[in-house]
Amino acid sequence: MSRKYDASSIVFVITVVCISFLLNLSIAAKPRGFSMKMIRSDSKESPLHQRYANLTQAERFRGLVEQSKARVRHLGSARAAAYNKSISMNPDIVRPTVAMVRETGFYIGEVGIGTFNGQAQTFRNFYLIIDTSSDIIWTQCRVGNHYFYQDAEFYDQQGSTSYHPMTCDEKPEYCVGDLCDEDNFCLYRQGYMSGAQSSGELARETFTINSNEVAHTLESHEGIIMGCGLDQTGFGQVLDVPEREGGEPWDGPIPYNAPIAGYLGLGRGTTDFSLVLQLDNKFEYCLESYDLPGADASHTYLRFGADTIIGGGPEVRRTPFIEDANFRTPYHLTLLDISLDAVSAEFNKHAFEIRKDGTGGTIIDSAAPFTTMVMPHYERVRQLFVDYFHQLGIDPIAAAPHALLDTCWVIPADFNDYPTMTFHFQDADFVILKESGIFSYFEDHNLLCLGIVGLEEDDASYHVVLGAMQQSNKRIMYDLADEALFFKEEECNFGA
Repeated sequence: MSRKYDASSIVFVITVVCISFLLNLSIAAKPRGFSMKMIRSDSKESPLHQRYANLTQAERFRGLVEQSKARVRHLGSARAAAYNKSISMNPDIVRPTVAMVRETGFYIGEVGIGTFNGQAQTFRNFYLIIDTSSDIIWTQCRVGNHYFYQDAEFYDQQGSTSYHPMTCDEKPEYCVGDLCDEDNFCLYRQGYMSGAQSSGELARETFTINSNEVAHTLESHEGIIMGCGLDQTGFGQVLDVPEREGGEPWDGPIPYNAPIAGYLGLGRGTTDFSLVLQLDNKFEYCLESYDLPGADASHTYLRFGADTIIGGGPEVRRTPFIEDANFRTPYHLTLLDISLDAVSAEFNKHAFEIRKDGTGGTIIDSAAPFTTMVMPHYERVRQLFVDYFHQLGIDPIAAAPHALLDTCWVIPADFNDYPTMTFHFQDADFVILKESGIFSYFEDHNLLCLGIVGLEEDDASYHVVLGAMQQSNKRIMYDLADEALFFKEEECNFGA
């Protein structure tokens, strides 16, 4: 179907896990579950590895801190916009992101999309960034208005026999106003941190992915709702690639490698465009430590549906998701308190509640490398650590410029007296047993830094965002049917 796209009618909505679908085998129908290889963007398995190979540890962690801050600002802006639809917002809450931050700590993946008959491989592979706090899958398509550079050709939607644009009648609750074009086709708009955004048309397409149920078997999923990206802006600085309008020349040098072609959302918003909502309503992962010596060469898996392996038993903890009525996409949890070993920070029962103005609360987010806390909460938790190390005769140093982490201690080379940290959620304690889930250690200076970022209240819509570092070495399952998060301790090594 050949159609013209009006950029003015395609406006803007919201988006970091690399899934490599093992795409070279036979195809099975009607799967009950599937698994995707997860590769961190800076690991040796990543197609982006060369970009990070020469970074020092301090430079790498500095990028992760800045990304964590930008991530929280972005989520806050999206949340404020959502609340602005139904209540009068404080103008100080709704504000643009201050600075563009290049993404460095995400996971990426290869996805098989479409049906191209007469070819040895009937689908095309694309690398997508995966995010638990956005709701739509999209890739850049041909015949668009504005692009960021990618190594692969833009998706040829007109050449795929399984590509079917969605009419507005299919999703009348969503495809209204400027999201329904003059030809009655449904459009999408999706915004991300630092102002990057994608817009285009919604379509149903066939996705081909690897199954973990039957060895060496690919699975073909028909009718997956995806976004065909026709207007992408702001991704050039985020992904460190040039951009261009239409057929104009690229606005900068072509990079050594640029595999990213779009995003894959795993959120729980109201549109049901998220991949998990379209398929089996549950997914799980097991993230490695950020400072694990062998992490550069390893991967783990994102598992859906019947492929989830968390099981049951007393070691599995469950805490329910809660509703943020106006902004459902992120996974909201009820946090009651935080403790260090047996010492409580003594937060009161209202300290982490969602406020009526669209601020506060706690979410779990794999795209935020570090956990962030609003400053009053951070200071209280920080004091627990200061008191703990003071009892050992170790006080924080005056300034630690290493990685923008502001609470650091110089420790003896043989130090091994680390505390445990617990997030006390409703019905379940999330205990961080390993020091690598709490601290960043800079061996060249024997410097130990608290891996939690404090943010001023103007920069933090949430009281706490539980980031990927603090989620490491746990198998974590999101069950949307049961409306709950399940987790248990696990050594998240190669292939977990």
